[in-house]
Amino acid sequence: MHRVERALGLAAELADGDRLPARVATPVRAVAIGDPQAHASKLFAVLDHHGLLGDDGRLRDDVDLVSIGDHFDFGTRAQGTTEAARVDGARFLRWLCAHSPEQVIVLVGNHDVARVMELAEVSDARFDAAAALAGELLALKHAEPEVHAARLADEYMVRFPEVPTLGVVHRDFSAFTEAQRGLVQTELMAQRLRLAAVARGTDGVELLLTHAAVTARELALLGLPDERQAGVVAAALGVRLVSAVDAVRARWQAGAQAALSLDPFHVAGATAREGLDGLPEGGGMLYHRPSDPDRPGADRSWEREVTRPRRFHPRTLPAGLRQVCGHTGHPKCVAELVRWRDPTMEETLSGRRTLRVRDGGAEIRYELGMAAVEPGDAVLYMIDPSFHRETDPSRVEVFELAPASIS
Repeated sequence: MHRVERALGLAAELADGDRLPARVATPVRAVAIGDPQAHASKLFAVLDHHGLLGDDGRLRDDVDLVSIGDHFDFGTRAQGTTEAARVDGARFLRWLCAHSPEQVIVLVGNHDVARVMELAEVSDARFDAAAALAGELLALKHAEPEVHAARLADEYMVRFPEVPTLGVVHRDFSAFTEAQRGLVQTELMAQRLRLAAVARGTDGVELLLTHAAVTARELALLGLPDERQAGVVAAALGVRLVSAVDAVRARWQAGAQAALSLDPFHVAGATAREGLDGLPEGGGMLYHRPSDPDRPGADRSWEREVTRPRRFHPRTLPAGLRQVCGHTGHPKCVAELVRWRDPTMEETLSGRRTLRVRDGGAEIRYELGMAAVEPGDAVLYMIDPSFHRETDPSRVEVFELAPASIS
């Protein structure tokens, strides 16, 4: 455990933008980790269990790593995890970014970009006040729906016009701080945060890595509807992110509040200033997840709204492209992919799962582990291990990649 303690100490010492000396060893191993939303001690314990930490508290010199995005927020205010999450998310992200980009690639998720999108103009004091009121109103939503609706429109949206809707404030983004926003801005401007990466699997096949997967929608928006080369898609997404950051760079450097925009790929959740009914949550490529539109309880009007989709049909995954994503843990997939899973599949936490689509959607399967696939399949390896819910670090899986293959 001394390696874990040294990593925790190093992470606590780092400031925004700090960089560690470049490694000197040749990489012999490469891994991707799912959404690291958990106490830093657990995250480092997982890395140590898999032999990825060095004695000096940094990643081993001979290891490459991709973090798949979502480095902030775990648990809820009700669970009492908010204070720890406010500190640990930033510390782990600083630790990752301090390594050289040749060794560690850091992808962004919806929780990361929310700091500079939905929450771009929110102060700590305003956020805490809005979250307190959000908790009150959410308690009324089912007990007194008319009172809830009236207070949402006449009180919450009037008092906090710069803040997104109740659920994301009280639950999803509950550990927000202005300091986190500054960290995300710093690393975006340094181009240490990315939308996509490319690597080879242990079988030598090229993989596209993003936080929540690329579908036909995103390829069409990139002007690449028929593209199946992971490197081409990743490069195009990289250009879009750099352009978006450049559009706000001068204002960020001057200390001004300015929201990053990745529209229409990823659309931020609305605030009252936008004048939209009900403050819709965000959607798009960092929010969406695969699901069955005909499953019990599905709400297509919310999940598949054209400009901000929250769900996608597996048939929209590009055939012939193999992808790796995080964003969605196994328990949610068990419920949302019910027609395409083994009926006896247990609701265990797992960091390695396979969603494969064959023959244009004639066959769809969701399976635990690394299932057998064929060259023409649309393949999505899902690696979010629900870090914060798994109590035993030794049971958290990582995704092995071919050594020296990440770019």
